[in-house]
Amino acid sequence: MDTNPNGNNSSISADTTTKVILFTSCKGGVGKSTVCANLAMAVAKRGKRVLLIDCDFGNRCLDLVAGFSDEVVYDISDIASEKIDCERAILHDRRCENLHFIAAPLGFDHTMDPEAFRAIVKRLTDTGSFDFVFIDTPGGIGEPLQLAAAVADTAYIVVEPTRPAVRAAERTSDYLAQKGVGKRRLIVNKLSGGSVRKAQQELISIIDTTSVKLHGVIPYDPALIVAGNRGILIDEIPSFNVTNAFDNLAARTLGEGRRLFANIKRLRKLK
Repeated sequence: MDTNPNGNNSSISADTTTKVILFTSCKGGVGKSTVCANLAMAVAKRGKRVLLIDCDFGNRCLDLVAGFSDEVVYDISDIASEKIDCERAILHDRRCENLHFIAAPLGFDHTMDPEAFRAIVKRLTDTGSFDFVFIDTPGGIGEPLQLAAAVADTAYIVVEPTRPAVRAAERTSDYLAQKGVGKRRLIVNKLSGGSVRKAQQELISIIDTTSVKLHGVIPYDPALIVAGNRGILIDEIPSFNVTNAFDNLAARTLGEGRRLFANIKRLRKLK
C-alpha cells in the first residue's frame, strides 16, 4: 500500500504499446469526466497521442466537458454496427494535434457487447496511432464499466475526500479486481483545506480505507468547474494550482518521478 503521498511508487511503465486506461467510480458527481478530459490534454501536451472514448452510453457528457459537442456526427455505436470505419468517428482536437475523441451514443445500444467493444478498441490500438486510450465510464457498476474493464490495462478510480465517495472507491476497486484489472490507481479530486500538510494526512486516511495506491491529486478550484461547463481544458484554465496538478499527474502517468504536490501552493477551502 502506498502510504507516502510524496512518493512516486504509482506509475505506469513506459513501452511502445498503446496503454488503455479507464476512468471510473461507483459514485457519480466526483468529477470523473473532468479529470479524464484534462489529463488527456495534459498528456497530449507532452507529445503523446491520446484517444478519448466516451463510454457513458445514454448520458454522454465527455463531449461537452472536452469541447467536442458541436463536432459530433458519429459515435462508437456507428463503428460497432459497421456503418462507418473507425477513422470517420474520430474527432481531432483543434487545440492540440495529439488529442482525439470518439463520442458515446445518445442511447445505449445493446448490440455493443463486450466482444464488439473489445474488437473496436483492438482495431484502434493495432493502428499504432495512439500512445494512450482513455475510456470515461459513467458512475456506478453497469454494462459500460464491464465493457471498459474487459479492455483496460489500468483503472484510475476518481474519488472526492468524502466518506461516501471513499466507500464507493473501495467498492469500485474490489469490482475491478474481480474483473481482472490488475493496476488500480486512486486520483483524489477536489482536495481542499488550506494546508498541504493537513491534506497529506487526509490522503493517508483515504489510502488506508481503499487499499488502492495513490496516483495523483487535483486541488479544489471553482475555475475547473466553470471550465468544464464551457468545454475548456487546462490549456485555457487560469489556475496555476490546477494546471500544475494535471502536469504532475501526466508526468506520473508517463512513469516520471514527480511529487504529488509539486508546484501546488496553499489549497483552497470549499465554499
